[in-house]
Order: sequence, then C-alpha cells, then structure tokens
Amino acid sequence: MIALLVLFLFLFSTYYVLDAYSTAKSTQRVVEEVYFKTQASYVFISVLPFAIDLLKRDDQSFDSLRDVWSNPLVFKTERGELTVSIADEERFLNLNSVDNGAYGKFFERLLKNLAIDPKYKESLLAWTGKSSGMINTNYPIKRAPLDSKEELYWIGFEREDLSGKERGGRFYPGLLSLVSVHSKGKVNINTGSVYILTALDPRIDQTLASKIIERRNREPFKKPEDLLMVEGMTFDILYAIRELIDVKSSTFRISMELKVGDRKASFEAVYDRESDRVLYKRVL
Repeated sequence: MIALLVLFLFLFSTYYVLDAYSTAKSTQRVVEEVYFKTQASYVFISVLPFAIDLLKRDDQSFDSLRDVWSNPLVFKTERGELTVSIADEERFLNLNSVDNGAYGKFFERLLKNLAIDPKYKESLLAWTGKSSGMINTNYPIKRAPLDSKEELYWIGFEREDLSGKERGGRFYPGLLSLVSVHSKGKVNINTGSVYILTALDPRIDQTLASKIIERRNREPFKKPEDLLMVEGMTFDILYAIRELIDVKSSTFRISMELKVGDRKASFEAVYDRESDRVLYKRVL
C-alpha cells in the first residue's frame, strides 16, 4: 500500500512538473511572439514614410503598372527579410459608389462576370442607405457607407462568391479581390483587370479588354481618350464609360511582410496621395 502511495505521489509530481514546464514554454512563446510583433511594428512604421515618399515622387499625371511603385521591394539582412508592396485601389470598383445609375450597371455587370446573382446590388443599396429596401440578414442594416469590403458577408453574399469558386470547369475570382471602399470611384484603365474592364460596358468583351491591356503594357494611357487608339474602341463606348474611368490613381494600399526565422508579421496601410493622408494602418 505504501509502495502504491509513493508511486502515485511520484507520478503526480512528475505530471505537475511537466505541466508547469509546458505552461512556462507556452508563456515564453507568447511573450516572444508579442515582442516580435512589437519590434515588427516599429520596423513597419519606420518604413511607411519611405513608401509614401516613393508615391509622392512619382509622375502623378498618370499611373500604370510600369511605375516604380508597382514593383515589390525586398530588403534582406542577416536577421530577416522585409517585403514592401504597393497597389492602387483605383484598379477596383468602389462599393460605396454603387447607385441606381451608370455605376450601378457597372456593378451588375461585374457580378455577372463573376457568376454572382445581380440581385445583390439591391442588398448593397439597402445596406448603404441608398434605398429603403430590406434585406435578409442577421445584422442591423447599416444605412451608411461601408467601412470595410468584408461587410459584404453581413449583407448576405455567399462565402464562395466573395472568396472565389469554380463553375463548369472555370474558376471565378471572388468579389473581394475586385472591389474597394477606399478608392475615388473612377477605375484606372492602366491598372484595372480584365474583369473590371469588361464590366465597364457590355460592348467591351474579352477580346477588346485584352487589346486594352496589351496596349497599356506597351505604353500607358496618358488620358482616357487614348483608348480610341485601341482597335475596336469607338466614340460611343468611350462616351458611355467616360465618367467611370481615369488614367491616374489617388488611393494606394501599402503592404509589408517581415520574416525573421520562422516568424512572420504583416502590415497594411491605405494612403490617399491627393490629401496626403494615411486613411488607416494596422499590423496583421
């Protein structure tokens, strides 16, 4: 009986020691992770002015994917690697600009391009307060502009519609990858994707959109009227989309990633070059 008691006490004390050791190691990992994130945030905040200065020094009369800011910058040191990427928000459709007019038709066509039911436009209008309609949602209807494109989940969009899906052997990108809530509203034809370009007007098909992209890759458009130099583009199409397009951008998303060993931290900021203001920034 004494032997069993001694064995029990030994096993109990061994478990306690191992549990305490495991707890200590877990606490240490948490502390190290917090310390790493804190140090990473200092790096990100220190580098942010450099990225902003790069945008300020760029030719602001037009913006394209051939500009210096569009190429990722990688800084390698003995301690780690920092990657800085800049992309313009004007390559996207702005959800807060969707209305019952031309911009609303633009949104409907984009939904169709992505194999999404266009009825969701009415849900978006109700959510942003541009219509008095009701929507089936578990959340109170906001009746105000979106602060984040992720609010589309609350409006009732299917998750696969927002993240991407495959239909009939074809992959459709998610809506979240093609929209913004920070842009000025007009699409930069020097950076917009084929999905965005074909949504501008029903007469811009895949062939014409490809020609637009091929032309801008050779030489960026300096003004919207330069689209007429693309074979297949007409005055009628240009007139129809003139209020939806531009050749320059104002709002930019600055992303950074810091890798040190097996640890990684990310940072994101949105900068408005027109007002010289950082709209938001956060460590991910």
